[in-house]
Amino acid sequence: MKKLILATALFAVMSPLSAISQAADYPSKPVTITVPFGAGASIGSITRIVADKLSARLGQPFVVEYKPGAGGTIGSAHAAAGKPDGYSLLVSATGTMSIAPVLYENLSYKSDELVPIAQMMRVPFVIAAGTGFKGSTLPDLVKQIKDEPGKYNFASTGNGTLVHLGGQLFLNKIDGKAEHVPYAAGSEVAVALISGDVLFSVANISTVAPHFATGRIKGLATTGPERFPLLSDLPAASESGIKDFAVRHYVGIFGPPGLPTEIAEKLNKEINEILRDPDVDKAFKAQGDLPTPVSRETFAQTVSSDAKIWGGLARKMNLSTN
Repeated sequence: MKKLILATALFAVMSPLSAISQAADYPSKPVTITVPFGAGASIGSITRIVADKLSARLGQPFVVEYKPGAGGTIGSAHAAAGKPDGYSLLVSATGTMSIAPVLYENLSYKSDELVPIAQMMRVPFVIAAGTGFKGSTLPDLVKQIKDEPGKYNFASTGNGTLVHLGGQLFLNKIDGKAEHVPYAAGSEVAVALISGDVLFSVANISTVAPHFATGRIKGLATTGPERFPLLSDLPAASESGIKDFAVRHYVGIFGPPGLPTEIAEKLNKEINEILRDPDVDKAFKAQGDLPTPVSRETFAQTVSSDAKIWGGLARKMNLSTN
């Protein structure tokens, strides 16, 4: 009995020491970062930037692999099933973490059990109008929609995406009606706005901002709580009278359930240092993204809060693929 008690006591002492030692030696072999989207997505671009820097800082290759499909859930399931030792990581975003669990009810993993490691960016969307827009400001768009309820269309990058829910939430806030038209990609949304097939979209900045200079698409307001530094000439939606309306898109790195805290903290520290690198800041901004280093606790709060907001709206809209 005494031997059993002693063994138990030794295990209790050695377990945290083992985790600390494991973190100190980490990584000792190549690390795989799964991106659950296609290689052409901007998420893949910023992941490669961070992965290259991690490889240089930590002395082991951080290899980016792409496993797209089913709204990001195929790649997410693959990474979630990995051994929780820090050598299988996942890049995920607001839609995949918050909305996909509602759309795909029979997932092999639970998104809320994934371990938040580091937020790479968090940016607002932009309310953009196409050639069918008659005015020049967000109040003008609201008036045009409300003057003829149901006449106009709004575009998204697919059913159940954050762009879809963002557009619907905007309509809810202004008590307006418009038909949803889903497209397969952001480039198709831009074409639809330019051609006049749709009136507006609450879109990713990278989708529509390149067309602002030509005037073929008009940026009316960003969807964060304050003006976005990269589009500082545009007001926030709240400045234009749309209160309590925010659509912000995060991209971050997660680990499988059970990932040791020590490894997660080490990666958070390293990634935050990378995001503060002037060259990384420049590379992110070149594609309309803004690096946003935060603590693991802050990132976890964002993940949890967004899951409640967007998951709740998806349920209210009865969205499902099943």
